[in-house]
Amino acid sequence: MPQLSLYLDEPTMEKLRERSRRAQISLSKFAAKLIQEEETLHTWPGDYWDRVYGSLKDPSFFVSDEVEVPLDDIQLYAK
Repeated sequence: MPQLSLYLDEPTMEKLRERSRRAQISLSKFAAKLIQEEETLHTWPGDYWDRVYGSLKDPSFFVSDEVEVPLDDIQLYAK
């Protein structure tokens, strides 16, 4: 199995130790878990839109029939 050496300052190392203790797993397994889970931090869950779309139940929200300004004419950034 490959090995990795890390050089951390003491406060960061203590955070890592504490979090691995709370998770009740070794430092190595905890570090591997952090790396593996990091990928999912930047993506939407697979069923996100299915759960969210149409879920707004606020009676004050309505969809207007027409948009007054064509969306192509809206300038988001000043030139």
